[in-house]
Amino acid sequence: YNGELTRGADLRFIEMVAREQTSDEVIVLLVTPGGSPDAAYKIARYLQRKYSSFKCLIPGFCKSAGTLLAIGADELIFTPYGELGPLDIQMVKEDRLNGMESGLNISEAFLTLEQRAKDTFNDLIAEIVSSSGGVVSFHTASHSATEMISALYGPVFTRIDPEEVGSRSRAMRIGEDYGHRLNEKWSNLKEKSLTRLSQSYSSHGFVIDSIEASYLFNRVREANVGEMALVDGLGVLARHPQRSLTIQKLEFTEPPQAANGNGNENTATEPGPEAQGDQVDGKNTGEAV
Repeated sequence: YNGELTRGADLRFIEMVAREQTSDEVIVLLVTPGGSPDAAYKIARYLQRKYSSFKCLIPGFCKSAGTLLAIGADELIFTPYGELGPLDIQMVKEDRLNGMESGLNISEAFLTLEQRAKDTFNDLIAEIVSSSGGVVSFHTASHSATEMISALYGPVFTRIDPEEVGSRSRAMRIGEDYGHRLNEKWSNLKEKSLTRLSQSYSSHGFVIDSIEASYLFNRVREANVGEMALVDGLGVLARHPQRSLTIQKLEFTEPPQAANGNGNENTATEPGPEAQGDQVDGKNTGEAV
C-alpha cells in the first residue's frame, strides 16, 4: 500500500484482500504520509479478522495514520530506512490555505500560559513583599498580584474559543481510542506507549526508527534477506509516498540463506522484483513473484 490513507481507498484495499486472499498470513508493506485514522482503523481491523498473522513491513516513510495501522499488527518489520511517526492528529489551520497544525498545539499553548501565569503570580508576590520590607502582608500582595495577572493574561484567555478547544481535544483522542482497540488483538504495544505516541513527541515529523520503535513495541525486528530483496525490487515505490495510490498484491518466498557452520543451506527460491497483472484505474493490482 503506497499512498495516502483515505476513506474509499480503505474499501478498495479491503475488496482486494477479500478477492485475492490465498494464505492465512500476510505482510503489509506500508508507505504513507498518513491520512484518515478512520481508514487506517478499518484496514487494520479487517486484516486482524481475516488473518491469523498480520505483520507490517515499514520499508520507508510511514507516518501518522500509518503508525495507527501498524499498531494493529502482531509484529513490525523495519528496513534500515523505515520510519514511523507520532499519532498527534493534524488539523487545518483556520483562515490558512493548505495549512496544517498538530492537535497538540492547543494543549501546549494552555500548559505554557498556565505555567507562565503561575510563575508570574509567585514572582509578583515575592517582589511586592520583599520591596515593601515586610510591611505589605501576603494577603494584600496576593490581591495585587491577582489584579496584575488578570490585566496581563486576561486578554489572551478571552481570545480562546471553548468550542474549538473541545473539538480539538476530542480529535486528539481519536488516535488513542483506535489504538487501544487495535492493540487488544495481539498486544504488541508496551505499557504507556500509546500515550507516548500521541502526546510525548516534540514534532509531528519525529523519526521513529527501529531502535525507537523497540522502546514502544514488544515485537520489532529487522527485515530478512527475502524481505529486503522484495523492497529493493520495488525501488522508490517502497521508499516514498506517491501521489497516485498503489494497492498491489505481492507473493514471494524466502531466498537462500548463507551456509552455516555445518554446511547446511536453505534452498528456497529468491523472489524477483517484476510485477505482473492488470492496471485498474491506473493502479497496479497484479502479483510480484
